[in-house]
Amino acid sequence: MSSMFQTVTHWLIMYSLVFLIYPKKRTRTPLDLLLCLTAVGVGIFIMATWKSRVNRISPKLPPVELIVGALLIFLVLEAARRVTGNFLAITAVVFLIYAKSGPYLPGILYHKGYSIHRIVSVLCYSENGIFGSALSICATFIVLFVLFGAFLNASNGGQLFIDIAYSLTGWARGGPAKTAILSSLLMGCISGSPVANVVTTGTFTIPLMKKAGYASEEACAVEAVASTGGQIMPPVMGAAAFIMSEYIGIRYGELCIAAFLPALLYYLAIFFIVDFLSVKNNLLGQPRENLPSIPEALKRGIHLFIPIATLIACLIHGFSPMKTVFFSILILIAIAQLRKDTRMNLHSFVEAMVDGISGTVPVAVACAAAGIIVGVVSLTGLGVKFSSSLIALSHGNTFLALFYTMVASIILGCGLPTTAVYIILASMAAPALVQIGIPLLAAHMFVFYFGCISTITPPVALTSYAASGIGEANPSKTGMKAFSFGIVAYIVPYMFAFSPTLLMQGNMLDILRSMVTAVIGVYILASGVAGYLHRSVGKFLRVLLLITGILLIDPTMTTDLIGIGGFAAIYLWQRRKTAITH
Repeated sequence: MSSMFQTVTHWLIMYSLVFLIYPKKRTRTPLDLLLCLTAVGVGIFIMATWKSRVNRISPKLPPVELIVGALLIFLVLEAARRVTGNFLAITAVVFLIYAKSGPYLPGILYHKGYSIHRIVSVLCYSENGIFGSALSICATFIVLFVLFGAFLNASNGGQLFIDIAYSLTGWARGGPAKTAILSSLLMGCISGSPVANVVTTGTFTIPLMKKAGYASEEACAVEAVASTGGQIMPPVMGAAAFIMSEYIGIRYGELCIAAFLPALLYYLAIFFIVDFLSVKNNLLGQPRENLPSIPEALKRGIHLFIPIATLIACLIHGFSPMKTVFFSILILIAIAQLRKDTRMNLHSFVEAMVDGISGTVPVAVACAAAGIIVGVVSLTGLGVKFSSSLIALSHGNTFLALFYTMVASIILGCGLPTTAVYIILASMAAPALVQIGIPLLAAHMFVFYFGCISTITPPVALTSYAASGIGEANPSKTGMKAFSFGIVAYIVPYMFAFSPTLLMQGNMLDILRSMVTAVIGVYILASGVAGYLHRSVGKFLRVLLLITGILLIDPTMTTDLIGIGGFAAIYLWQRRKTAITH
């Protein structure tokens, strides 16, 4: 099966469902059914005729192909509007207008302009537009990994993770918040969707945190930050990670290894912050007798770790992600039948299929809409112009180029899904970062990270808002809390951009040193965010702690020594004040 045929088939299936899953009103209308049938007709037409266009020389499309192409673009835009909101659809429309109006635009936006025939031909009948690499990757990798997560949930794997997390951490100080972190980490490892993670674990953990004494905004922020980390935590990161793997030509297993340390630092930061807050506010854990039993939880579901271990081992050893996850799903289905608590019947099996495909639809919609943007960028040469402008605007300064890229990622992330943000900036900003000397993997990881954490970045922090809905908290305050709790995620990308040791690149001694000093730096940063080190910390010392932590996360030896010296001075000062008080 050719790549084009497979991608169009995937599009046909996803878009025959999208207008039924996301109807115009609460109930399906005749319009929804008409759009569904139109998507089926468009998909069948393109599959049946694409071979005849391969060797065609004429730039002008026959009328029927022009009409079908126009319908395809309309369906993609309407689906994007329904599934992700207006921002992605409007952005795609702006790029379509740009492709036509180039001769009338100034500066770097100028281009010769393209006919409707040319635009439709590139976007609809080639592998450079809607049916480009992003949708192709969705058709091959992403759908299978989403199905794996759905089957794991259907076999009560999600409840197993929550029970294990609760039994391991629920007794400790700030236990419910630590439960939220650990359970969201475990769920994020196999879901990769922050909002889905919040809805799955937050309904359990947020009420527990509030009951333990956390303010509503703090409880919701902890859950939002912990759930967002699932997009950057191997082995199943966000959908954009699979696209990145193909874009830069690196095995997915290698990408998981590179992403592990930054993800670990992310979760350590929120764990340390929660621990400091629990001491500061005297928040105790739950009595052990009220917690699930680890032996009982493992007895019910320890066998479910076999397919997860298989998935991780095969990815690290370089097996094809498609074959790896396919056979992991088969192993999961077989293993789940061994015990009553995890056994799937026909109903739960079908529900898992439904959940898996339904979960893939939003990703496919984002990939198709982003394909319009990327196709226009490629057609008009805007990517090259944007890259050169970014370099010119930063005057070749690496930090400024990274900062401008971060701002662009966060602004786009206000309205676009992570996958779309990455696809757009991977074609526009990442080449500029590579050109000024940032390693290829680090440049793409930088864009990927800020696309992910845009979901906890005000003013539009979707994951924070989802959590605040569960916890009945103020959305704006929750967003600001989440922003401060996730502070490490805004710093680490700069560090691995300047030094690849945090991405497991380089000799082992340098990697270990960077790991140790980065963990210490994260601990100090968490102390500054929480405002506690042996006792409450004033504003001035909090700022010094934040600066000291950043110096230690930076992998260079000079900053490490300065950071250690600074922290030692602050620590001794706090100990002295504590001793005087007592």
